Amino acid sequence: MELTWNGKDITDYINIKGCVHREFSTGKSDCLELTLDHASTWYRWGPVEDDEIVFSHIGYSTEKLYLNSVLPLGDQFRVLATSVKRAASRKSWGSYFNTTFQGIVDKCAAECAMEGKLFGVDGSFQYPYVIRENEGCTAFLNRIGAWEGAAIKTYNGAIRAVSIAYAQNLKPALSITINANQEGVTYRRRDNLKYSSLTIKTPFAAATARDASVKGNNAPILTNLPARDDATAGRWARGLLLMHNRQAEEIILETSLNTKLCPMIRIDVNGNTDMTGSWIADESEHDFINKHTTTRMLRVIDTIQ
Repeated sequence: MELTWNGKDITDYINIKGCVHREFSTGKSDCLELTLDHASTWYRWGPVEDDEIVFSHIGYSTEKLYLNSVLPLGDQFRVLATSVKRAASRKSWGSYFNTTFQGIVDKCAAECAMEGKLFGVDGSFQYPYVIRENEGCTAFLNRIGAWEGAAIKTYNGAIRAVSIAYAQNLKPALSITINANQEGVTYRRRDNLKYSSLTIKTPFAAATARDASVKGNNAPILTNLPARDDATAGRWARGLLLMHNRQAEEIILETSLNTKLCPMIRIDVNGNTDMTGSWIADESEHDFINKHTTTRMLRVIDTIQ
């Protein structure tokens, strides 16, 4: 295991007693939690908020993380480093006039001294008027990113908007087999949570998206979004319906340490159960001391029109 701090390899100066890296596809920033010995040595270096930290181990790297906090635990101490700088949580009000989605991502990323990147998202659509409602920049991007059906993933010094539809169409990075009654597997399916359709209706526009696989009349109508034309309303309806319905079916997989299981990769599940099919890893937790990985996967949905 190796640890660098502001570009300096400090592995020989520390003793790592605990190391857990949690990764998320959206909604939360990745977080490295370290428990280290020799707290006095660390403090002599004068760590400050947003110092750059990188943890690596046998071909795996967290890439660039930022020091969030240092908590003394006797002669040990707990270090938390996240994939966004502290500025990302600073709440503020704001308004955007005739700004593209790409432009909004770029402005929010610049606020955190990070880059803004889009993957599979058409950032050229212009928003006539959008309000940031006393939110941190990543919370704001998570809210409007869902309209576009995009996950907001912070990684290696960049805020990335990744289209879920784009990620679902990638080639599978892994193929795994899960059989009935296999240990370390939790499967949840809650079809009653799914929407059969979702409608966006404003004084200026209206459109409905439908999930052809869902029966019933669970069909909300949203009237609080700033859609100014039918095309935008339709795009947002499809994005929001996808982001909602994909939460209804999940697999929690516990395995020995497997750093290939990371958010946003496509996984094919084989076996003799209802879990067989295509999935996307949504979040993962790698415990490098206890050599254990826990991964949450969500079902690929390709039935939304």
